[in-house]
Amino acid sequence: MSNEPDDPRSEWDPLGWELEGPAEQSSDLPVPRAVEVTAWAPPEPPPPPPRNPSASMLAASVLLAVFGLVGIGIGVGSVFFNQDAPPPEVVVVSGPQVVSAPPGQAPAIQAPLVVPPAVQLPSDQPTGSVVPIDPVVEVARAVIPSVVLIEAIADGQESDIPELDPPETGPEGELPPGNEQGPPAELPDGLEDRPRIIGQGSGIIYDISGHILTNAHVVGEAEAVRVQFADGTRAEGTVVGAAPAIDVALVKVDTDRALTPAVFADRSTIEVGQLAVAVGSPFGLQQSVTSGIVSAVGRAVREGRGDGAFVEMIQTDAPINPGNSGGALANRFGQVIGMNTLIQTDGSLGNIGLGFAIPSDIALNIAQRILAGGSTELGFLGVSGTDPEMGHPGALVLEVHDDTPADRAGLQVGDLIVLIDDEVVSTFTELAAKVQFRAPGTEVELEVVRDDEHIALTVVIGALPDQEPEE
Repeated sequence: MSNEPDDPRSEWDPLGWELEGPAEQSSDLPVPRAVEVTAWAPPEPPPPPPRNPSASMLAASVLLAVFGLVGIGIGVGSVFFNQDAPPPEVVVVSGPQVVSAPPGQAPAIQAPLVVPPAVQLPSDQPTGSVVPIDPVVEVARAVIPSVVLIEAIADGQESDIPELDPPETGPEGELPPGNEQGPPAELPDGLEDRPRIIGQGSGIIYDISGHILTNAHVVGEAEAVRVQFADGTRAEGTVVGAAPAIDVALVKVDTDRALTPAVFADRSTIEVGQLAVAVGSPFGLQQSVTSGIVSAVGRAVREGRGDGAFVEMIQTDAPINPGNSGGALANRFGQVIGMNTLIQTDGSLGNIGLGFAIPSDIALNIAQRILAGGSTELGFLGVSGTDPEMGHPGALVLEVHDDTPADRAGLQVGDLIVLIDDEVVSTFTELAAKVQFRAPGTEVELEVVRDDEHIALTVVIGALPDQEPEE
């Protein structure tokens, strides 16, 4: 066997491969080392080199610069390509802002999405700015000029200043400590002749000639009144006429000043829940304004003290108090819907949220009767009755008095009156209110239910006799 170095199986093989034949081994070869074999694990990678902060900042700056150039390009392009486009509409849906600023530099106020009638700001404010106006403010502005303070004056010229009691004195006639004002001085000349005020309330200007509506209980038995207008001026007046049973009166003042008559609304426009604003002079506090809602309509309430009529009134929770009588109850448009007249109390003089106003159409009807010299007597039908059973609206007739309008018209016991001149009758007190409001001699149409049949009857309303029957 060749032993040349080119032979791959020569002794130069470091791994000591086996030879085919005996060969002479060199004694100079190193002795093989003992190798210990253990479990193999991959070497851990070296830690990454630390980042260079300068390079990161440079990359971020480049990205921001690229985005900025793109935005500028888009903006410049939109200017050239949209020159004819209208400006975008800005809709503000947030509430009004309250800010402070020096006079003349107030910023524009953001208007709410829905606002009540608004007025334009003064010319020094930014164009297009509006200030929302509270609806009660608008009503007060419209109604206050038409409401007055009324003082009923006694016939005699007695002083309305109460007499002063003499001061208390000590054992020897000395004034006690803290009461050193001395005896009361005599009244200055002229004060003794001041008229004595026997009644006080409010009134509503009826027309430009000086007629004023008020309650009959405000003027009482007085023939003369003193009226104070919204601007503080005063005028003397007289009582033209009154209907105490319905509690409506009309006075007249002679004045050269321009008057602002109220605008009245018909009862048919009134709805439960609508805004109600009361204007008057409670306890002499002129031009006081309160607000609430209409709590009910057609509430039959007896007026006066025993001999009063049932009147279909407006119930409201707008606070009214003594002195509001004769004042206005207005709707949100500044139209007078009623004349404040009564309150229901719990024994005190304060308001508990139960106020009643005579509807405008009833007050105006009585005023027109007075001006025309007509009768203000109560209407009379001549029946006694009650409310029907639950679920059956109407006025149930229990008795028909002899020789009365009801008797002559053919009404019978057991008839259920459901309509009067196409007005619904829900209760017997409603029937009384509708009949008593109508002037004697008025012809009305009644619809009654008799033996399950609807019958129409024509009745001529009579005058209430001296002895009032139960209706």
